[in-house]
Order: sequence, then C-alpha cells, then structure tokens
Amino acid sequence: MPVAAEMAGAAEVVAVVTAFRPGEGMLDLVRSLTPQVARVIVVDDGSGAGGSPDDASDAVLAAAGAAGAEVVRHPTNRGIAAALNTGIRAAGSTASVITFDQDSRIAPDLVAALVATLREATAAGLRVGLVAPAAVEGLPSPATGQSHGFALAEAPIQSGLLIPRSTIDAVGRFTEPLFIDCVDTDFALRTREAGLVVLLAPGTRLGHSLGRRHTPTLFGHPLVIGGEPFSLVYSASFRYYYLVRNRILMNRMHGRGRLRWAVRETVADLRHCAIALALVPGRAARARAVLAGFRDGWAGRSGRIPAALEQRLKERP
Repeated sequence: MPVAAEMAGAAEVVAVVTAFRPGEGMLDLVRSLTPQVARVIVVDDGSGAGGSPDDASDAVLAAAGAAGAEVVRHPTNRGIAAALNTGIRAAGSTASVITFDQDSRIAPDLVAALVATLREATAAGLRVGLVAPAAVEGLPSPATGQSHGFALAEAPIQSGLLIPRSTIDAVGRFTEPLFIDCVDTDFALRTREAGLVVLLAPGTRLGHSLGRRHTPTLFGHPLVIGGEPFSLVYSASFRYYYLVRNRILMNRMHGRGRLRWAVRETVADLRHCAIALALVPGRAARARAVLAGFRDGWAGRSGRIPAALEQRLKERP
C-alpha cells in the first residue's frame, strides 16, 4: 500500500467537521482549523429537519461559511457516520482527512503534530492507518503498547483523528447503519484488521465534551468519596439506546476472535448503564432506551432510533 507516497503534509489535509444544531463554539473550531489545513468542510446533519426552522443553527453555519468553511447540509438527520462519509467524499480522492465533532477545541499546531507523527512513523517502517491525539479533555488516550518507539492505540475517538487517504482506500468509509455510537471503534478495528497501525501523537491534546456531568446527592448533600465530591459523566437518554444496541451489533461484527475485547467492552458498557440508571435523574426514560436497545440489537436492527421511541423518551423523562 503506497502510504509513503502520501504522507499528508498539512497542505494536503482536509478537515471534516460534523455538526448537528451547532452552537457558537463550532466557529472557534473552524477559525482554529483554517490556518492548519487546506480546506475545512462542515457537514450539517439535518439541523433543520422535522419541519421546523432552526434559525440559530442557520446563523452559525452561515458564520462558519464566512469564516472560510465549505458547508454541506443533509436535509435529514442521517447520523454521524453518514456525515463523516459525506465530508470524506467532498474532500476529494487525493486528500487525507482529519475529523472533528463540532464541540472540539484544538491547539494551533495540532494538525502539524499529527502529520509529523505520521511522517516519522512511516519513515520508521510502520504502515500507519490512523493518528490520534495522545490526550482528550486532559485524560490520556489508552495506549496498547509501542512499536518503533511510537505509542499504539486500539480505538481512539474519531474527533481529532488523522486518516490518510490510503486508509480510506483500504478500509472503506464509516459504517452508516451504526448511526452514532461505536462508529469510531468499528473504523479503528477495521483499520487494524487491514494490517495498519493506530498511533497516538506524543504531546498532543484535544479539548472535547465527553458528556454531561452529574454529582449524586446523599440525604441532600453531594456524595463524597475519598474526600472529594463524586461526579459521573452521562449522556442523553436516547444515546443509551445506541450504546446497548450497537454493543450487541459490534460483538457480532468483531467479537469472533476478539472474545476478551468483547467481554471487556460489554462489561464496561453494562457497568456504565447500571450506574447511570441508579444515580442519574431520568431513570425511566433511560431504562426504556436500554431495553429497546437490547431488543433491537438482539433482532439485528440498525439505523436511526425508531421515531416513536425517540419521541417517548423526550416526552416522558
């Protein structure tokens, strides 16, 4: 595979930013990216869908265009995998891409640092499939070992992910039936199955929202563990449908030959669901989402959450 021939200097990298009802923070990301890459493509995934105009999102997307981004809009909400694929197609057949969620925050040299790691690792003889930041929101990205002095990763989040064009040619695009959760994990696993390595770029950091934070209370007082207030990160109720359903689908897609991985990830997701159900308000809606996700995952259903269920989760917390 001609990885060495396309080591993706910053002038050959296109940034793809996925958006859904974006806020002003996305403009900061676009302005940070425009000096670092050849082009910035913002893919709006149906912010105005559903029959009601979204004037706030329209204003932000217009400002992103004025700041130098190319804005592509989906008429309906098709999911983050579809938005990423739309951006990859718009980037063209020669460019490598770096992908971002709309709420990411980056340093002025992030792209150059990721590209430098790609170049150095390729020169050292590694077949590089992906390069990701070494830390996200101040937390180190999990490393699985080293090769030729470079830190290896298993499945980093897709925001801040540098994807050489050769990887897209070898692996294909993101899996749209997953819709949202596990989209990045599936892509990273397929990259590794193709014999390519996933690397962490040393010294790089990505600011990124990892979810909402809740501090449980006990008898009206914040729960304290080890002398510090205990808090946990959780997601909106509908995301638990995708978390459970896609875990079942992912185990079917990648569990064969990866039994230890499948058990570890399933236990981690179940533990998170149990904690969220026990400690976070909105338990009834979250429980409905978990049960529906289990039912649909077991039945092999994919795509967007059923509209009736999504509406019930909004109406009955």
